[in-house]
Amino acid sequence: MRNGVPSDNTPADRPARPGRRTLTRDDWAGAALEAMRESGLGAIAVEPLAERLGTTKGSFYWHFKDRDALIRAALERWVDESDAMMAAAARIADPVERGRWLTELAFTSPQSADVSTTLLVNSTHPVVGPFLERVTEERIAWGARLNEELGFAPDVARRHALAAWTVAVGIALVRRGAPRLLPRGEEADAFKRYIMELLSPPR
Repeated sequence: MRNGVPSDNTPADRPARPGRRTLTRDDWAGAALEAMRESGLGAIAVEPLAERLGTTKGSFYWHFKDRDALIRAALERWVDESDAMMAAAARIADPVERGRWLTELAFTSPQSADVSTTLLVNSTHPVVGPFLERVTEERIAWGARLNEELGFAPDVARRHALAAWTVAVGIALVRRGAPRLLPRGEEADAFKRYIMELLSPPR
């Protein structure tokens, strides 16, 4: 069990052949996560990933039982990244500045930085579902706590945290599929301020 979701037990790293770096389970997980960011869940396939990593399918089967095990490992890595992002935000003492930082992140992070949008359209996948539910609930709960720090009642705080999450997902979808629709320069700054005002719970 890792981070509240199941994890596979895999053997130790396979000894490297002379002149070749040993590929670890984490190497495969990282490549799978990047492929998923670029092209969706369907991009997690053994042969293309082996080619990307410069290895053979034998390396994959040394570390993983099947494709689902690799998807699970990639999502474990995504959970770690999400936890690190939330920890970085938590170090910002002022809740208003914390909210601004997260809003800025939604606009300025690489278009493929978060895989939530990819996972949402694959939420019925037996491996994806538990990871998506856990991370989504944690992010909404985190936003609700931020709103409560600002003095809002718990029900109002959660309602607006949910609204903020859905707006963030919407922005991510537009940035991925139709980035020209989003404003740039000074207009982008004005749009960010508008989003902040829109998502601020009523006092």
